Amino acid sequence: MILQSLDLLRDNPVSFILVIGIGLLGLVIGFTVHEFSHALTSHMEGDDTARRMGRLTFNPIKHIDLLGFLLLLVVGFGWAKPVQVDPYNLRHGRLGMSWVALAGPLSNFVLAFLLGLVFRFDLLPVVTSTVFISGIAEVVGFAAFLAIFFNLILGIFNLIPLPPLDGSKVLGGLLPRSLYVPYLQFERYGWIPLIGLIGVNLALSYAFGINLLGQILLPPALFMFRLATGLPL
Repeated sequence: MILQSLDLLRDNPVSFILVIGIGLLGLVIGFTVHEFSHALTSHMEGDDTARRMGRLTFNPIKHIDLLGFLLLLVVGFGWAKPVQVDPYNLRHGRLGMSWVALAGPLSNFVLAFLLGLVFRFDLLPVVTSTVFISGIAEVVGFAAFLAIFFNLILGIFNLIPLPPLDGSKVLGGLLPRSLYVPYLQFERYGWIPLIGLIGVNLALSYAFGINLLGQILLPPALFMFRLATGLPL
């Protein structure tokens, strides 16, 4: 995030601080809601592992991974502390695991649509850049704008069916049993394609200005943003 905003830091330090501060706030809220939803759903499914580990809380400190947070701050990509789930305790087995996995991205979408109501009902000014900030209402409007967008991106990204993302666990729970065992073998090493995808994306972004992940994530995110807010973004 900081690396992508270095030009803004040089041109307008105040705007840089606003973008980084408000952006991080939106992401911390998104991560917290996401991981809490995993914990709550696993608890409702009969597994108390997350509760015993103190994850059934909205306290962001319980959900933030220090290394993932630092990388998020610097390069714009990071992760939260994953919620531990014992699939053998889930009432609905593999299907229950799919529900637990789906709860995270779904919670981000719900949060984004709830925040979108402030723009649908004109409760806050629509602020898409720090250039338009002139008071507290604009700051809050900009924070809501970023929080909606970040939550949509977070939810969509996590639905990519590559381990260890939630989409892989949703897919695993829906596969027929004959395909599930081979899929488990793939899951053990499936993080390698994800790391490769992120690495290629970073290299292309800094070398040629091509954001491969952005081209995958932005179209559905913009579509959902318009649905949530009613804005012609």
